[in-house]
Amino acid sequence: MRQRSRAENRTRKVAKEKSITPKAKPVNRQSVRHPSHNHPLRVFKAKEEDETSCSGCELDLTGQAFKCIKSECDYFLHKSCFDLPNETNHKSHQDHPLTLLHSPPDDRSVYTCDACDQYGSGFTYHCSNSNYNLHVGCAFIPETVDREDHEHPLTLLYCTPCKGREDTIFTCSVCDETISEDLWMYYCKDCDYGTHVHSCAACEDQESNEEEEEEDEDEEGEASSPASRIKSLMKAQDEMAAMQLEARIANDARNAALDLWDEPKRRYYW
Repeated sequence: MRQRSRAENRTRKVAKEKSITPKAKPVNRQSVRHPSHNHPLRVFKAKEEDETSCSGCELDLTGQAFKCIKSECDYFLHKSCFDLPNETNHKSHQDHPLTLLHSPPDDRSVYTCDACDQYGSGFTYHCSNSNYNLHVGCAFIPETVDREDHEHPLTLLYCTPCKGREDTIFTCSVCDETISEDLWMYYCKDCDYGTHVHSCAACEDQESNEEEEEEDEDEEGEASSPASRIKSLMKAQDEMAAMQLEARIANDARNAALDLWDEPKRRYYW
């Protein structure tokens, strides 16, 4: 009976050991921190069909980007917005440098961009002395653009040519709407031809030839409108920068693993 009892105990022990399912190892996702957000961010490949917006510039998100590692948190950043300088000296506001804020100034929910007169609720370049604000997207727009329907390049101005002239206003050559004298615009001095800085600068020909541009992108690798060319260039720059960042993160992770030999209590490395 004693021998049978011992055999039964061994059988039960083996069966118990076999029934134990090993725990899955936690997935170690490489992540980075950004001062604009409380949670870590990871590299993310955004697609146009996702219809996702960047939490920094509030523009459509495509290409290499970052997203919050929390599944319930809808926080995304372009790679270019992730790398924005904390301070910039801008030609439109030469008296003071502009400081990058990750939310509207003075605890407000929105601000008004002094370049395009549109609201913003994300990042802004701000001057507290003058209460001057720029969308981060406006702060780095090109100084010249080309239009298919105009023979000369258009130059970026930080006010209309009519500023300071009494009883004189400037009308956009595309939409025929008045452009306020303190707003930015694209202008051809030779022809006295000017457009709003965003909506009319490159979109008229883009809308009328949208299908044709898509074919050009497939066949020639580039779009015909300035807006599409800028977008393609930014996407390529973001992808290259993201690849470099991924390599740096991987290198940091390897160094952190080596540090574990000397610091056994250290579990995470940012």
